[in-house]
Amino acid sequence: MSVTIPSDLLTTPEWQERLDSLAKKHSVPGVQVGLIALDSAGDVDLRVLTTGVTSLATGVEVTPETIFQYGSITKIWTTTLIMQLVDEGKLTLDTLVVDVLPDFNIANSEYSGLITVRHLLTHTSGIDGDLFTDTGYGDDCVEKYVASLSTATSITEPGGQLSYCNSGFTVAGRIIEVLRGQAWDDVLVDYLYEPLGLSHVITRTKDAPLFRAAVGHLASADPASGEEVVPTKEWVLVRSMGPAGVITGTVEDLLMFASAHMRDGLGLNGKRILSEESARLMRTPQFDLSTVSTVDKAWGLGWVLSDWGTAMAVRHGGATIGQIASLHTFPEVNVAMSVLTNSRGGYLLAKELETAIGAELGLTYPKPFDEGTGEDFDSSGLLGTYESTTTRIELTRREDGQLLLAASSKVDISGEPDQAPLQAHLLSNSRFVADPEGSATEFQHLVIDGVEFLYGGRLYSKVAA
Repeated sequence: MSVTIPSDLLTTPEWQERLDSLAKKHSVPGVQVGLIALDSAGDVDLRVLTTGVTSLATGVEVTPETIFQYGSITKIWTTTLIMQLVDEGKLTLDTLVVDVLPDFNIANSEYSGLITVRHLLTHTSGIDGDLFTDTGYGDDCVEKYVASLSTATSITEPGGQLSYCNSGFTVAGRIIEVLRGQAWDDVLVDYLYEPLGLSHVITRTKDAPLFRAAVGHLASADPASGEEVVPTKEWVLVRSMGPAGVITGTVEDLLMFASAHMRDGLGLNGKRILSEESARLMRTPQFDLSTVSTVDKAWGLGWVLSDWGTAMAVRHGGATIGQIASLHTFPEVNVAMSVLTNSRGGYLLAKELETAIGAELGLTYPKPFDEGTGEDFDSSGLLGTYESTTTRIELTRREDGQLLLAASSKVDISGEPDQAPLQAHLLSNSRFVADPEGSATEFQHLVIDGVEFLYGGRLYSKVAA
């Protein structure tokens, strides 16, 4: 089944005005939005709309050729490289990491030999893995990063509750390097960029000046100046995190890559990058999220699966230093859309834009399910402080009963200042949403082996008062 895109979608002055208005409303200096539809005859309908500038400091206009950072959408590319190795019989999803990387070790050494490739790709390795250790710019940076994980702690045992883990994908990247005998960046070129005919996608910062590159923007430290956001002084994440989040490119190249997945591994140019079996397996549920989310149904291999009413979204997002990216594919109807932005306001902008585009295609942007009116719930079981390696979350309650969430960074990764405490809306006695940027992230209180956690994509363990 396929969907016919309305002829005016993203093509009329009204859509341009809508995008211009949303960018201004959410303080997003520059945006690319793309939509692609495929039909059974092999015809492709690709539309790209842009607005704004690459940087407020330079005023350079965003065009369809501008490259933005994909952030964690990179993880889908890394997963694809792993699945190519599976197709070739060089490993399986249940291969132990130590079988490929004999020196692999984490702080919880009893777990080091239990982590599999599947655990890495489904965020179930148990590693508390938002570790952005800078190990230099050389081609050995991923190897050095994996060695540095000897001090990384575990939040669960391997195969336990899913908890988003950047570090796991860098380990996957190192597995790719060892089995291919090349730096991860070069494997991307040989096995994905060139086969798919992609021309505007990079990983190395030295290549950025060859393109019109978007610069991230952070919240202004001096709102009185009249500037809500200012250009970041650091363009990209450390190179050692490449396999987890540094691919940079145009929305067109991202949608060409996404199309190969919707076509079960076959690129638009007729080149196959994955077997049909592996492409479908990537979007097959691997970890059930129904107990912790009413929006996201499951994790596949790399992908997140969300219900949009008439079709399942196979998606991923990305956040880097002042850049926000979103990719939604709908393989059942052969449509994909992506929004690339250069400020944190991109969360809300993407949500509004994707909601509007989805409505035109008969798709409904998912919302967290509310079990009552809010007054029916008791938040006392949620109160307290929760932490991961990089973030602290404090849940308090005002005298009027309003639940407040204060999140602060223990380690500065993005450069964004901490926000003021946010009002949280209770969805049940154990679930709430705090939605300052439109991401609609649900938080669920969990007890695992007697330990209290807050789950919001990642696990945050409760600390003593």
